[in-house]
Amino acid sequence: MGWRRRSEATAHDDWTSEVSSGLALAGFLFLVFVGFTLLAMGPLISLDAYFNLAPPPHGWVPFLHVLDRIGQRAVCLPVLAVATFVACRYRETWRPVWVVAASVFSLNLLVLVLKVLLGRGQPGAADPAFFVGGMAYPSGHTSNIVLVYGLVVYLLGSYRAVSVTTRRVMWSVVVLLSATMVVTSLTLNWHWFADLIAGLIIGGVVLQLTAAIDTAVPDTVLSGGPRQLLRAARRRLHRAPAEPPVVPPVVPPVVPPVVPPVVPRRDAS
Repeated sequence: MGWRRRSEATAHDDWTSEVSSGLALAGFLFLVFVGFTLLAMGPLISLDAYFNLAPPPHGWVPFLHVLDRIGQRAVCLPVLAVATFVACRYRETWRPVWVVAASVFSLNLLVLVLKVLLGRGQPGAADPAFFVGGMAYPSGHTSNIVLVYGLVVYLLGSYRAVSVTTRRVMWSVVVLLSATMVVTSLTLNWHWFADLIAGLIIGGVVLQLTAAIDTAVPDTVLSGGPRQLLRAARRRLHRAPAEPPVVPPVVPPVVPPVVPPVVPRRDAS
């Protein structure tokens, strides 16, 4: 996922390259999620059963709980907040705040809706069936890993303009954290294998949509803080309605009366 700095691209170039490719990749990833979900309901059930491991040794549990926190919002969101602050200060704009808020909210809402609709049970019940009232699919932890830490890389790469080498290192860290989250959840038996992979895909979908939409929308949009946006909203609400234009009355033109010609009288002889 490589995005150029926003100041280096024209609007036309953005639409024909970054925006179109980002939207296409987001759509492709969503189709992959749909296909993967259909496989998880059938052929992949045996794979989920295979990875439904025995409980880990008791001595591992505290360490695994520490690793599991990398996908919790209490840990990853403060990291994202720091990156957002750096991006805002560097560009002197509030826009990264609104981008992050909309993206994180959209992900959590989407994951919640999918969990409720698909209703997959937890591994503790040893039943990988869907539509049983569970909340396991997709995994919220792995989706948070991809989106939140991916947003850190995106903000620093697009708004702070870090080097290409630094971005590659940060993406490598995101991949490492994602793999760690998958192994940790499997070892603790908190998710089926398919739940974790589906969470990674959903996180990628929202991340790609965020990058594409942020690139497409002009830089001046949402650049102000909460007070400026509130004042702008108040001005629109209290703006006096425009008065209809005054149309002058139509006065018919004055037509002079037609005077008949005077015919001279002929005297009788």
